[in-house]
Order: sequence, then C-alpha cells, then structure tokens
Amino acid sequence: MSAATPRPTPSFEAYHDSLLAEALAHRASRLPEAYARSLAPFGVRERESGKTYTYRSVPEQGGIEIACGDAEASTIIELAAEDFQLLTEDLESAAGLLYGERASRHRGDAMDFLQWEPAMRWMYVDRPVYDPDAVVLRDAAGRTLDPTRGFEPDDDPEEMAEFLRVVGYLWVRGVLAPEEVAELREEGERLAAAAREGDQESWWGRREDGSSVLCRVLRAGKEPKMRSLHGDPRLERIAALTDVPMEHKQGPEDKDGVTLLWKHPDVSEGLGDLPWHRDCGMGGHASMCPTAVMSIFLGPNTPEAGQIRFLPGSWKSSFPFVEGDAANAPRGVAPPASPGDVTLHYGDGLHVAPPPTGRTGPFRSCVLMGFGRTDGHHHRGGRHYNDVLLGREDGQVQDMRSVARRS
Repeated sequence: MSAATPRPTPSFEAYHDSLLAEALAHRASRLPEAYARSLAPFGVRERESGKTYTYRSVPEQGGIEIACGDAEASTIIELAAEDFQLLTEDLESAAGLLYGERASRHRGDAMDFLQWEPAMRWMYVDRPVYDPDAVVLRDAAGRTLDPTRGFEPDDDPEEMAEFLRVVGYLWVRGVLAPEEVAELREEGERLAAAAREGDQESWWGRREDGSSVLCRVLRAGKEPKMRSLHGDPRLERIAALTDVPMEHKQGPEDKDGVTLLWKHPDVSEGLGDLPWHRDCGMGGHASMCPTAVMSIFLGPNTPEAGQIRFLPGSWKSSFPFVEGDAANAPRGVAPPASPGDVTLHYGDGLHVAPPPTGRTGPFRSCVLMGFGRTDGHHHRGGRHYNDVLLGREDGQVQDMRSVARRS
C-alpha cells in the first residue's frame, strides 16, 4: 500500500475565508461574556503576502467575527505563513512566538496577542476558555471535590488519580523526611554559589536596587541527593497517577532534568515571579501535552514565602495573560504545603507564583521535575520548550511585558 498523500496546506486566505469561517458558523458559543468584552479588534497579518484578517469579538453572541483587512484592528501581529499554520494547530503560542522573535507588532500593543490567545485557541481547535462560573469539580459518583484537599502518601491511589484528573493538581504531605530536606537545602546552597550569570544553566532577575538575584538553577542534578530524586519510588508512585503513561524527558544530570528555584522579595525584572500561565505556554501543546510538573517543597508555601497557586479545573481550557497580583486576577488555591511535601500538576493547568508578601523569610524554594507523555515531543525538534527563554549574556529571563514592548 502506498503512503498517504499529505493534505495540502490551505493558504492564509483560504483558511480564513473557508475553513475557519465554516467551523465558526457551526460552533456553539464558547467565550465567557466578561472575557469576550475585554477583546479589542485584533489583526493577524501574513508576512509573505501582507494580507491581514481582523478578528472582532461579539460579546452578545460569545463568538468572533472575521473580516479581511486591517482598518478596524487596534493591534496587528505579523507572522510568517509557517508560524501562523503552527499557531492554528496549537503547536505555537503567543508567548513563544514573541520570546522567539518570530512574531512582530505591526501596530498597537503586542500584549493584545496574549489576551486574544484563548479566543484564538477556541477559534482554531475548539478549546474552551476557562469560565469559573461553569467549573464543576465532582468525582465519578457525583460528589463535590474540595480543591484544598491534601493527601497522605499511602492514600488510595485511585482516589488520588481521580482528584488529579478533575482538579488538575495534587498535594501530598510528608513525602520526604526532614533530614532529606536539610540535605537538599545544603546542596542548593552549593548550586547557588556555583551559578554564574549568563551560564545558560540558570535564571536571573534584578531587584529594585539594580542588583542581580538568582531565581533558578536548571542542572541541579549535579548534586547527588538532587540527582537521586530521579527514579525515587516515592515520587514515581505519585507521577504514575497521571491518566497517560509519562516519563522524564531529560536525564537526572541534564539541564532541566532536576531544577531548583528560589523565591525572593523585590524582584522587579525577570521571571522570579510568574503570572498566571500554563507550562506549555512557550508552544508545543498539541505535540507534547499532557505534561506534568512535580514540586518538592524545601520551604513553606505561604503568601509571605511567595506561594504557588493553582486554578482548579482549568487544565482542559485556556486563560488570558494576567499578573498574579492584578486587581482582576483570580485567587486560585494555594496548598499550605510544608517542607517535604510534594505537589504534582498538569502543565496545562493554570498556576501563578506572585512575589512574597514577607520581607524576612523563609521564602519558598522547590525542586522541580518534569514528566511528559511517552510519545510526546518538541514540535520543532528542540530540547526543551523553555530554551526560548535563554540566551542573554546576563542570564536574565525577561518578563512578558518587556518582551512585548521590544516586539
């Protein structure tokens, strides 16, 4: 039997005039009204042809109207034909294209690209936009799940797996003993002392006084205790609760195989503090998700320490960019984790890491390990989706608004 002939890629015009228009005409409303009202007319321009299509939100209908031309667009983003196609396939993302300098602002504010991304994912692949009023957290028997619940390591694995499946994250208490946490902290101090700005194996930020601050080390597996976390049966048992088979995509001594992060107050530049985001926010959702990230807490998860918070039930939907401390930001749920506790969250689930509210510490520190589905892969053949963040000589990872301004 001969190999199937690949389907031809539709032109930019044919995609909008025929394929997308027809799909939207037969699709039920999926945009929450408050979100739909936040969207100013937005234009997408194909770089090769110079052709532009403008998307306009229709809040009363919860849908989108498409028009050829750019006269009404407040913002226009220009993309190469290949990148636009990948965006329509949920392989590229707004943030990844901006960080990678493959999307350019023709006019307006590039942050509108981030605001429109959930609507575009609905338009292109029918992925719903997160609506807190529509979220239902129930198990298979119809019982309401408490999104603040914590588990013990020996709790029923089926019950834990169902909680993860519905809520999108899992908090397990007391997985590591205090002496193990102390050993990991000591190794963390050595890793911090060895890190250098621009080594491309660490993330740096800048305080308000201009001084640099180390936020993350990407090759924590250089230290033996950190390295031993890869394959630890207690941790692998938790990771095995995901619905699809997953594996480590990097080895224990590889960059991003084991990562260590520290929270600090007063980080005014860089990614020391993270907005509401998904882990596939740099691209690759359709080729690699679901993914999962495990956090092993070496410090408390409190507001004073710079806590991580999750948006329950969000991992099968999309959510627009918003800073964690913005007035319109969701609150989410922060498991009151202590040192030695573990969380596991699906990478598609929305989570945030705002600045510490305290000044003296202790601040949150976590060891991170990533898992990906066994048949998943980077859509561009790259090593890791976060590599697009690296490259600066000072080791800083710019925040999203700075990247949008430079576009």
